[in-house]
Amino acid sequence: MSEPAVDADVSNAAKIDDQHRFLPSQWRSVDHAILRLTQWSLFAIGTLFTAMITLEVVSRYVFSFSIFFVNAAARFLLVWFFLVGAGLALRYGAHVGFELVVALLPGRWRRHIVIIAQALALIFFAEMVWGGLYSLGPAMNQTEPGLEIRLVWAFLAIPVGFALLIYHMIVLMLVELRRPVAHETRP
Repeated sequence: MSEPAVDADVSNAAKIDDQHRFLPSQWRSVDHAILRLTQWSLFAIGTLFTAMITLEVVSRYVFSFSIFFVNAAARFLLVWFFLVGAGLALRYGAHVGFELVVALLPGRWRRHIVIIAQALALIFFAEMVWGGLYSLGPAMNQTEPGLEIRLVWAFLAIPVGFALLIYHMIVLMLVELRRPVAHETRP
């Protein structure tokens, strides 16, 4: 019996391979690079976050002192981790959805409903990019006291993360439009 993490990796790779079948060949290498860069970024952010929190716990409970910048840095890293990781989760189908309801619909209806839902999500993502960019102005003038760096570095995660979500949603919409419609056979 294989480990669950290995099964998840195989399942995720299979989903991406299936998506790549419906992408133009020129787009596949760019998409692969974006996915790899995202994965490595998440690995680096997660590793740094884990190391910092572990160091803080050890320093607090073993040596009875706190490292002053760890809490602020951990918050920044967590924001980046979740906003960058949201796009990857979208591609893997890991977000909450209505698959059970959508699966009951006939092929053509299913496609129309999925495309409409994806378009609405795309509009929301675009609004969040705009809102994130708009928030950068005030964040330029604010400083995080624990790190003594501008808050813009944390707020920048919003437009970057949602821009990645836009990219991944466009890929999923293209895949949905290029995938053949399954025709139902009723008895």
